[in-house]
Amino acid sequence: MRIDERAGTWLIVATLTATLTATTVAKTLRDYRDLKVGWSWDLAYYNQSIWSVTHGDGLITARPIGPLGIEGPSAWRSMHLGPIRLAMIPFYLAFPDPRTILVFAGVIFWWTIPAAFTLARSESGSDRAALSAVGLVALSPLLWPMAWNDFREIQAGIPFVLWAYQGVRSRRPGLTAAAVAGMLACRQEFAVVVAALAFLPAREDEDVGRKARWRLILFDVGLGWILVYFVYLKLVVGRNAPEQYVDQFLGPRPTLAQTLETLRWVVRDGLGAWSALALLAPVAALLAAPWIWSLGSGRWAMRMLFGPSWHHVRYTAPALATAMAAGLIGYARLAARLKGRRGGAAILAVVWLAAAGWSAFGLRETLRRMGHIPRPVDAADVEPFWAWAGRVGPDDAVLASYEFSAPLSSRKALYSHVLTTNQPQGYPRLGPEIRWIFWRLPERPEVRAFREQGYEEMYRGPSLVVLHRP
Repeated sequence: MRIDERAGTWLIVATLTATLTATTVAKTLRDYRDLKVGWSWDLAYYNQSIWSVTHGDGLITARPIGPLGIEGPSAWRSMHLGPIRLAMIPFYLAFPDPRTILVFAGVIFWWTIPAAFTLARSESGSDRAALSAVGLVALSPLLWPMAWNDFREIQAGIPFVLWAYQGVRSRRPGLTAAAVAGMLACRQEFAVVVAALAFLPAREDEDVGRKARWRLILFDVGLGWILVYFVYLKLVVGRNAPEQYVDQFLGPRPTLAQTLETLRWVVRDGLGAWSALALLAPVAALLAAPWIWSLGSGRWAMRMLFGPSWHHVRYTAPALATAMAAGLIGYARLAARLKGRRGGAAILAVVWLAAAGWSAFGLRETLRRMGHIPRPVDAADVEPFWAWAGRVGPDDAVLASYEFSAPLSSRKALYSHVLTTNQPQGYPRLGPEIRWIFWRLPERPEVRAFREQGYEEMYRGPSLVVLHRP
């Protein structure tokens, strides 16, 4: 291919990547402004963690709870290994705001497009086939809820998975090492994917010794990172933390019939055409199968997209990434076989149209489900919230319901009333440093106690009441 043609191809990839990134970031920032982020308390946690490291004392009060325990109080103490968040610190120093995190997430996420392009091109040897594969990526149903889902380390791992598959298949040590490092920085679950890559065959024939070296290194790196994570859990959480982590995957499971029913919707509407295209690369499909099966055994159900728990779509990231990688390899191999054959281009076009139609149907169903997600905050309360939030001083401690927490999290002390771990000491008696309360209606008995402590009602709307103590 001529240089100008190659440059034109990359221009198309770069334009698509930039367009999807800009579109996603614009929507995410608009949802942030409308108080419609995926889960505001988690975004508050990420923001306060980075804020406390860059501007505070390294301690947090926004502490989400999970199966292994409670995050913090040190900003460095987390239940997961996701050092990718450290990469945003230079940008956060320049723009210390939750929106910086959202922009960072959008940019990293859509590296999926160039990663898919290079993987498909390396397998097919054709820029045109790779571009058509990228079009299928943009139609992936579950990709879009993840793109709108705030910042989640595990979702940021998708492009690195695709590059890792390319590096392993091409036997390129530099690309593989960089991609594996990116995967491992995006949560410990990807260590299992790295270990499984040991069984992904090279694209070209190779001698037994070289295959053994690649297998040994990949398996040892994946297993080693899991052991690092277990040691980390023992040090920062407790002696039994590794066992607790494993137990959450070994607990009660749905029946086989329930699992298959869940998988039917995930395969049909969630993964789209990757479910079928992956079968053209059988070994890669086998590597994706355990992750897809795990979605049907309790971690995810498409019905979650109907309600507030839609942000749990993040747990589908390893399944989507491995299925997409297998599907891209399968589609690209088909394109390579058909290249130059009589009627090959027409057959590939039919396959592409069928795949695009399947994925477009799944995407439509996914968006239809998400259309039923209720607003966390009434629209009439959005502008009043921002008006009153703008009056909160940078050193004022705040008590806020989860729905209002993220925009108020760039401070030393942010509390909430839902879980006792997030309540200030002595709750419902509040210390003098807590001057503001942003409470989501309906009221609870504590609100009367707040008024008895000198708090005055500054605003009341359909879903929000703002209290202030001079």
